[in-house]
Amino acid sequence: MRYRRNPDLLLEWQDEAGPVLVDCRRWRRFTARPRLLALLNELGRPLTTEEIHARWGASAPNGEGSGGAELAATQRALDQLAAAGIIRSSAHTAPMPQGLTPYELAAHARAGHGPAANTQQGSPPPARLRHPDSTRTVRLTDSDELPSRPLREVLTERRSIRDFAPSPLPLGHLAVFLARSARVRGPLGPLRFQQTQRPSPSGGGRHSLETYVIARKVSGLAPGAYHYDPFDHTLNRLAPWDDELAAVLNTTVTMPAYMEHPPPASLLLASHAARTGWKYEGLALSLIYRDAGCLLQTLCLTATDLGLGACPTGTMRPANQVAFLKCHQDGLLHVGNLALGIPGPGRDMSTTVRPGPVGVQR
Repeated sequence: MRYRRNPDLLLEWQDEAGPVLVDCRRWRRFTARPRLLALLNELGRPLTTEEIHARWGASAPNGEGSGGAELAATQRALDQLAAAGIIRSSAHTAPMPQGLTPYELAAHARAGHGPAANTQQGSPPPARLRHPDSTRTVRLTDSDELPSRPLREVLTERRSIRDFAPSPLPLGHLAVFLARSARVRGPLGPLRFQQTQRPSPSGGGRHSLETYVIARKVSGLAPGAYHYDPFDHTLNRLAPWDDELAAVLNTTVTMPAYMEHPPPASLLLASHAARTGWKYEGLALSLIYRDAGCLLQTLCLTATDLGLGACPTGTMRPANQVAFLKCHQDGLLHVGNLALGIPGPGRDMSTTVRPGPVGVQR
C-alpha cells in the first residue's frame, strides 16, 4: 500500500483559526498543524507505510525508532488521514475527474458559499469609468439604419470567424455594433446604487466590464487604442498604433485564435472588479466571468446580425502589461477579447456589409 497527499488540497490562512488545509473539491477544511504539514510535504509522491514511518513516524514525540508498535501507530494515523480525504492510498481506485487545478476548484467552492458578510459598505463604485488620459474623443453616430434579421437566423449562422477581408471595418458598422450590444439603456433602480440597464445581463446590474477597441484598420478612425464610453456612445483615444499595440493584438487575438493575419479590429474586455465586488465580495470573480460570457455572446450575435465576423478569445494579461490600461491598471482585470471585421472570401454571412454612417472626431 502506498500513500500520497490529496492533490486538491490548498493551504489557507484564517485570521482566528490560523493555517487550515482546504479540500477544494469537497469544500472541507482541516486544521493545519505543523506535524501534519511535515507529513504532507513528504507525500508529493507515493510512499509505503515503512517509508513514511522512517521519514515522519519515527520523529513522533514519543516515538521509539522503527519498532512494531510505532509502525502500527503510523499506520493508524495514515488510515485516519485517508478516511478524512487528506491523503489517498493506492487502494483508492476510483478515477478522479481531471481538467481543473486546486486553485480553480477553490474559486468555484468560494463562489458556492455566496457573498461575504458585511458587503455593500459605503458608497458603490461609479458605474461609469472615465479616462482622463484620453487625447481625443470620437463621437459615434446615433443612427441605427442598418438592417436586422430574425433571431433564429442569427443563432443558426453564428460562427467564430478567423479569416477577415483585407478591407477596413466601416466605422459606421462599429458604431451600430457597439450601440446594439453594449450601450447603456438607462439606470436600474435608485441612482445611488450605480446600477445600469444594458443589452447583456450582469449580476446585480453591476456591469463591471469595460470595452476597449484596438483599431488596426477601421475606416474613418485613426489606428490606435480606444475606450468605449457606453453612456454617451463615444470612443476615447488612449494610444496611437505602434509596435507595442500590435503586440497586444497579436498575443491576445491573432495567435490564440490561430489566425494567419490580424483582424481589422478587436475588443479587449476588462473588469472594473470593485463594481461587482462591492455587492458580491467572495462571489465577484465567478460573476465577472459569467458576465464576460454573456457579453461575448451578445457581441457575437450582434456581429452576425450585422454581417460582421467575430471570434472570441480567452487569453488574458495582467493589466499592468497593457500600456493603454495604465491609468486604471490596479483596478482592472483583463477577462476576454473579440476579433472583429468583415468576413473573408468564402464566408457568406447572408448579409452584405454596406457603407454606413461615419463617426465624427473632435
